[in-house]
Amino acid sequence: MSVEDGIDSLRNTSEAVSTADATQAIRALVAAGKSCGLLGELDDLATTNALFALFGLDEPDGGDAADLSDLDVLENIELLRRFALGRKLHHLDLPPEKFVSRVMGYLTPRPSEVVEAFRRRFDLEGARAAVDWFYRFSQNTRYVRADLAARDLTWTAPTRYGELQITINRSKPEKDPRDIRAAGERSAAGGYPRCVLCVENVGYAGRPGFPERSNHRLIPLDLAGERWFLQFSPYVYYPQHCILLSEEHRPMRIDEDTFERILAFLQRFPHMFLGSNADLPIVGGSILSHDHFQGGVWHFPIETASVLEQWRLGEIAAEILHWPLSTLRLRGRDSEELVRLGSSLLRAWRDYEDPERGILAEGLWNGKRERHNTITVIGRRRNEAFELDLVLRNNRCDETHPDGIFHVHADKHHIKKENIGLIEVMGLAILPPRLEAGLDRMVSLLCGELPLASLADDFPHRAWAKDLLARVGRVADRTGAWTILRRDVARIFAEGLEDCGVFKPDEEGLRGWRRFLAAWKARCDGMCCTDAETSHEAALKGGTSATERME
Repeated sequence: MSVEDGIDSLRNTSEAVSTADATQAIRALVAAGKSCGLLGELDDLATTNALFALFGLDEPDGGDAADLSDLDVLENIELLRRFALGRKLHHLDLPPEKFVSRVMGYLTPRPSEVVEAFRRRFDLEGARAAVDWFYRFSQNTRYVRADLAARDLTWTAPTRYGELQITINRSKPEKDPRDIRAAGERSAAGGYPRCVLCVENVGYAGRPGFPERSNHRLIPLDLAGERWFLQFSPYVYYPQHCILLSEEHRPMRIDEDTFERILAFLQRFPHMFLGSNADLPIVGGSILSHDHFQGGVWHFPIETASVLEQWRLGEIAAEILHWPLSTLRLRGRDSEELVRLGSSLLRAWRDYEDPERGILAEGLWNGKRERHNTITVIGRRRNEAFELDLVLRNNRCDETHPDGIFHVHADKHHIKKENIGLIEVMGLAILPPRLEAGLDRMVSLLCGELPLASLADDFPHRAWAKDLLARVGRVADRTGAWTILRRDVARIFAEGLEDCGVFKPDEEGLRGWRRFLAAWKARCDGMCCTDAETSHEAALKGGTSATERME
């Protein structure tokens, strides 16, 4: 048997794995861990013995084994998973992803060693070098599953807001906004760890319905007088997708401290961005039960959005962006002034109402009073200046839009139904894996391989298919059809983001902006509005706040 045939037989799940092959796989894993710096002097011996014990091997089997040199780390782990199944090792009867975490936990250094290595690099080489090292480390431990991210479909396409970024995420299941709300309400029930972001997840072996975190490590940071922890997201929506989580398990909350923490983080990591999802169901992220931020080094479409109107608030530049969601950008070097302005805008928006545009500050949900207004916040550095994007959000529902008046409307749920969180606010679509099969049928339809009549009545893209055929007709080949579909997916995504905007990107929406800015200005005692007073004064009328209405 050739080396290639031997490897192919090991990759064939119907073939049994011998103890000699398992021994080889363990040695290959340990060698890989040593070569990438996970294991130091003598660590290889201890780790080898620990893995032997894990797999019930009293001693290495030196018998004939296939040459595993062409197998990568994950293929060796899969071989060991098959070995464990064949030996009926019940403690290793785990789903594939949990099995990877369990085995890699044996190669992952102790948390204190990781923290020491990060801080040493930060002090000697700077923030960028330390973050780059920690990201490579997280990939080497397979906590960050770059292999799963590589399977995602990604593209960019032009829209009226510029090039948007589109991803069909093949590795993470779609979440219903109603389930996210329910999960947030259940968070008080306890459990250990209480959620997937809690610090107690470090080294946690998992349980049914809860992920394995044996290979998980955190970096502690002190921000604005509190202890926070930096990690990378295992789902890798974009390179160096990081999460900054609170030491305390507490619900998401946007307040003055949010701005202070973002700017404090940007002081220490000026090459990164950091943002917070909104803190309410429907307009928030998929985890509302634990206070956290998301960040990274990726550049998003919102960064290059054009400007509809601009003015100055003292030394701070203010801009209304030409963007599908209602976004005000503040930019300046004075971090304290940015915190003050951001906080005052948040307070003004919290109780602002404009009933003609469907904006109410409070309402009833399951018999309880619930606030509706909040913001999504994104911070970054622009040369020496700080930049804050404040995105106005409202989570009201009604009979016409039971999933949210300012949520993606039902006619676009065939593309996107989940919450529009921080990442999508910035112009990166995270679309569900179910979309891939639907798009493939759409390509066949455009190419004439399938007639429209062949589509089932419950085909989710049926209305879209009919509209697209009316607009573009038949297409000569699959390549051309995919080009058209990718552009149209981006168009629908952009229109879904427009649904989420409280002030629409038109003249009427701009009038709504001006009315809100008048309410904000009225509440900002001593706020310098040099250009705003001359450029907006005549138009800034008509908006009211809930406080004023109740008085």
